[in-house]
Amino acid sequence: MVLADRIGVFVDDIFYAPVAFNGMTLLWGVISYSLQIYFDFSGYSDMAIGVSKIFGFDFPANFNYPYLSKNVTEFWKRWHISLSSWLQEYLYYSLGGNKKGKIRTYFNLFLTMLLGGLWHGAAWTFVVWGAMHGFALITHKLFMQWKEIKLGDKKATNFAWSIISIVSTYFFVAFSWIFFRATSFNNAAEVINGIAKMQTGIFQPYTWSMFGLILLVIVSFAHNKISQNNNNYCGIPIQNLTTIKGQTIFFVLCGLTIILAYVGNTAFIYGNF
Repeated sequence: MVLADRIGVFVDDIFYAPVAFNGMTLLWGVISYSLQIYFDFSGYSDMAIGVSKIFGFDFPANFNYPYLSKNVTEFWKRWHISLSSWLQEYLYYSLGGNKKGKIRTYFNLFLTMLLGGLWHGAAWTFVVWGAMHGFALITHKLFMQWKEIKLGDKKATNFAWSIISIVSTYFFVAFSWIFFRATSFNNAAEVINGIAKMQTGIFQPYTWSMFGLILLVIVSFAHNKISQNNNNYCGIPIQNLTTIKGQTIFFVLCGLTIILAYVGNTAFIYGNF
């Protein structure tokens, strides 16, 4: 919440008057929004899971470090898992899934994501966002089929290719977030044109976004390493509050949350949906 709300102040300024900022600041604003929506949504999902657990209800994780995804298909297995699972089971499978030929499979994928975008609101910007992800899923399927024909059982994966895949997937997702966040097509066009033309204007390297990005990278790769070493790792650090160390960490984090919390008028992003 601390990170999301602090970064949100910067993002609101960027999308309120994109023509006032230079191209690099607009690009940083788009990256910042990708961080804001993740911290905000993943954070309150974790809180909902934790509070529910106190009352004896066990809910599955809703996020699994989605910005480490190597393709859009993997992204939707890691992002908003409850929604993507619902879309798959009640829309994609109901439309026939991949049981009615390749063309129908692509159509079902595209329609599912289009409706997924429309679910967020009756605005064309949401439709475009859903359509972009639908096209991306189809493109990935076509690429995998081409790769299978060309390479067969061979795997052309290495560390460098993994990094390229993660970065390219992230930037596609971040670019699509512009339409999700923009108030109109004109607003989205101003942001995209400003970045493409590297327009002149106010330069504002927002430090909270940098701090959030560094923290996310460290935690993501630390989680990945721990998960490989421990199959029972749950993905959320658990502190033993019966120990001095656990209590110290707990109260330090509580104190930091209170001290650093943004006290302006903010609400959870997905409260709109």
